Amino acid sequence: MPLKLSSSPFTRRIDKRVAEYVGRRGCLERGETIVVAVSGGPDSTALLLILSRIARELGLKIRAGHFDHQLRGRSEADGDRRFVASLCRALRVRLATGQGNAATRAKRQKESLEDAARKIRYRFLGDEARAAEATAVVTGHTLDDRAETVLLHVLRGSGLSGLAAMAPRSPWPFGNGPVIARPIVELLREDTVRYCRESGVEPRLDPTNELPIAMRNRVRHELMPALREFNPRVAEALARLADSAVADDDFIDRVAKRDWSALASATRERVVFPREAFAGFHPAIQVRLLMRAAERVGGDASPAASHLSNIVAALDKQTSRVSLPGGLICSIGRQRITISRPGGKARERPSEATLTVPGKTSWGAWTLTAKEAKGALPKRIGELEAYIAATAIRGRMRVRSRRPGDRLRPLGMRGEKKVQDILTDAKVPAEERDDVPIVCDDKGVLWVVGQRLAERAAVRGKGTMVHVRARRARRAEKR
Repeated sequence: MPLKLSSSPFTRRIDKRVAEYVGRRGCLERGETIVVAVSGGPDSTALLLILSRIARELGLKIRAGHFDHQLRGRSEADGDRRFVASLCRALRVRLATGQGNAATRAKRQKESLEDAARKIRYRFLGDEARAAEATAVVTGHTLDDRAETVLLHVLRGSGLSGLAAMAPRSPWPFGNGPVIARPIVELLREDTVRYCRESGVEPRLDPTNELPIAMRNRVRHELMPALREFNPRVAEALARLADSAVADDDFIDRVAKRDWSALASATRERVVFPREAFAGFHPAIQVRLLMRAAERVGGDASPAASHLSNIVAALDKQTSRVSLPGGLICSIGRQRITISRPGGKARERPSEATLTVPGKTSWGAWTLTAKEAKGALPKRIGELEAYIAATAIRGRMRVRSRRPGDRLRPLGMRGEKKVQDILTDAKVPAEERDDVPIVCDDKGVLWVVGQRLAERAAVRGKGTMVHVRARRARRAEKR
């Protein structure tokens, strides 16, 4: 039976409150496409209802994602899925569904059930966001969730990043991906329950409550009620603490990103830091660099504060070796610090490929899209695109790795320059230089992707040209 949705003065006040929060905190950007995580529980159901009602005001394009962790009985899980599907039909929101076995992953990876469920859920949501070209995954975390998470991190002895829990808008937790947005993180759990009721919707029992999360349940049912005896608004107080930590955490992270660019030599298999330079950084920056390295190499590996502290402490030794989650190893040598996956096979250079015009050409981790174009050059040309004069092309266009002796006369320069020198000047790490696509023809190099276009390939005035756009695939998450 189709859902019959309603509204009330309370739901309209909540809609206005969330719209104002989104504008004030910038957790959603006007005009972006989002994937809303919907379990069927009160929080995520209220989230989808609210966003559907303020979407036009904010210019949002909404998709929904529902994931089954296979932790409930089949009939309960099917009921969750049918409820979410019915809600999405009523709201005219496109829905994607997925499933994965959290218990199997937890056993295989030696993770807690909560961590395993979170990782496979976010992997699904990230894949759906990429497929929909969405820039944000939106979750139904509330003020209560945020307060509980801050307390959990305090109990575990987490650092500043732990206190900065559930920011309104935060980076993807597993390497590259969309951002995570939390537009109802100022609402209490009781607000979402009432919102659903006054919207004429009876949500499902929240499946996440079925997880045997002993620590979180004790924080929710024992610690938070005890703390309310000292401060009835303890959830709001913990949220203010988190907001303060978010600001400090963001500043440190920006500094670490700058230092990463200057210091790290990274491939998919390993990240290397020069030991002397690394040791000269403040410990707070060292920890951030190590966390970033683990994410780069390990995908969803999440080193705890104790692992990172062990590495920083080991800098006092001549050499050392520290094991990290996900099978990663940190090797501290006399000159270098290396985060790596042991036993990885050496990668071969991608083989040469003919550039299809018009069409798409896959080369290593890259996809190059080429088509003919006519007229004048556009005013703005992206870093990963080039316009090549058709009259300059000799024979067939190809894409390959650099070769000894490769050189070109870069656009705007008088003399020739080696491709090796171009990549060195651009500070492309030595381990990554063979992965840079070189577009060439029978005469030689036309374009070093992302770096320099050959002078002979330049379009003069109006005419026929080949437009080539390169895109590097995001590294698949570890499965």
